[in-house]
Amino acid sequence: MNIELKIENKVANIKIDGILNSENAHLLQEKLAEVFQSDANLLELDLFECRNISSTGIGKILLFYKDFIGKGGEIEVIRSSNSVYELFSMLKLNQLFTVNLG
Repeated sequence: MNIELKIENKVANIKIDGILNSENAHLLQEKLAEVFQSDANLLELDLFECRNISSTGIGKILLFYKDFIGKGGEIEVIRSSNSVYELFSMLKLNQLFTVNLG
């Protein structure tokens, strides 16, 4: 799995390529911590190349979401793979933040 983080003009973009699972979720947590410490108020998640997310990965995203909206931030999934889109819809995460398909 590969995670890229870019922060520009108060917008953070995280792109995840591969499978996010319990073995590598700490890498996502490190990137999310960087976003939280920055002046970004919007996190764009690009999950188009992400084939699957485990419950641990979902947990990291939800914990971040709770803290980030607490400081006035917003999250949007700008692109997602079919499998991730279906997972987020099934878990009703699309009711917390916008989830766009591919």
